[in-house]
Amino acid sequence: MVKLSPFHEHPQREKLTNEVHSRPPAEVPGPMICTHLALLTGENGFEGERIHLRELAALFGAKAPEKFGNHLVLELGNRKLVWERHTEFSTYTFFEYLSENRKPEEAFAHPPLSALPENWKEKLSGELLVAINLAVVSAPSEEIDPHLNTLFDPQRLIGARVAGGAAAAWTDFTLHEDGLSRILIANQSLKPGRMGRLVQRLLEIETYRMMALLAFPLARALAPEISNMEQELARIATETASIKGLADEQRQLQELTSLAARVEQLTARTDFRFSAGRAYYDLVVRRIGELDEQKLPGIQQISTFMERRLAPAMSTSEAMDRRFDTLSQHIARASGLLRTRVEIAVQEQNQSLLSSMESRVRLQVRLQETVEGLSAVAISYYLLGIIHYALEAAHEAGLPVHPNLAVGILAPLMLVAVYLGVRSVRKRLKGS
Repeated sequence: MVKLSPFHEHPQREKLTNEVHSRPPAEVPGPMICTHLALLTGENGFEGERIHLRELAALFGAKAPEKFGNHLVLELGNRKLVWERHTEFSTYTFFEYLSENRKPEEAFAHPPLSALPENWKEKLSGELLVAINLAVVSAPSEEIDPHLNTLFDPQRLIGARVAGGAAAAWTDFTLHEDGLSRILIANQSLKPGRMGRLVQRLLEIETYRMMALLAFPLARALAPEISNMEQELARIATETASIKGLADEQRQLQELTSLAARVEQLTARTDFRFSAGRAYYDLVVRRIGELDEQKLPGIQQISTFMERRLAPAMSTSEAMDRRFDTLSQHIARASGLLRTRVEIAVQEQNQSLLSSMESRVRLQVRLQETVEGLSAVAISYYLLGIIHYALEAAHEAGLPVHPNLAVGILAPLMLVAVYLGVRSVRKRLKGS
């Protein structure tokens, strides 16, 4: 035998290889009654379920493994439990095999759930969403016809030949007096393995149908709120064409931002449920296709019922999900247009401000030039005053100098020199 020891294996290789075999259907070799429960438990906290399963095994003298994954089979005396853990729910399916001469009415009267301890059932975690009693009898479909009106609501009876005509199945998708719905299968020639897969498909159809429908009440509850938001967006869009002034535009932009935040909050709250609803509905359609139905006279097929009753509900949910996306896109476009208007208005204000600043700078330059002329006169005045004092002192000392005449001659020359000096200094400062 060739070994793989030289290779470095991926740590998930063995787990991923066994994943396709992780939930094998239970074989059904003959007449059987099973109770199937699906409980919403959320995505966390399923460790408590494992503890609860070990307690059930101990009550019946069985032993549960210390560690197990998302699938467990327990032999509980003459009954068997198949537990499966899914993303947000867990299923408990209790099987009990019947004698060949047991009538369907008797089978539904004493399901395996009735034999479980009440205190154990009270401790089951999660919210019960699906509860089904499914019975399998070995008989042609014609022999079951007289029992159908007793077992099901005649006005809601649904059924078909399945597995290429090797069996027949009936249900009414109705909660009966015991609080559980019912499915009846008449097996004509299916082998235990194929019958087990048929039972699993029918249970999954009802389970995934209910899980998919969780999105429908949410969609209906959100319809008024999203309608209000659409009307609010339409009002803002209408006002955008007539508003004037930056203050109004900023106010509208704030309203759009608040509306966008509300939409994102609702999307975050509902996105998982709508996405999960689509995924569950796809599984329902796939499982119905695997039934290989053939019509029974006078009875609606399961596929026809789902197309007429489940498909519209899922279309409503999908339409609501699309309305969220469309509303979010419209808000984004309206916000973009309004931001453009605000930016243009701000740019116009900045342009006006720059023009005003330019005018002020020109005025300041003119004032500076005026001040330069006055400064030259003042400096010249003081310099001539100092020179006049000096000339008077020289005149008193006996020098042949006439102070007033000399100052008069120097005054224009001094004024020109000072003016040129001040102008030269200003040019140097401006250049630096």
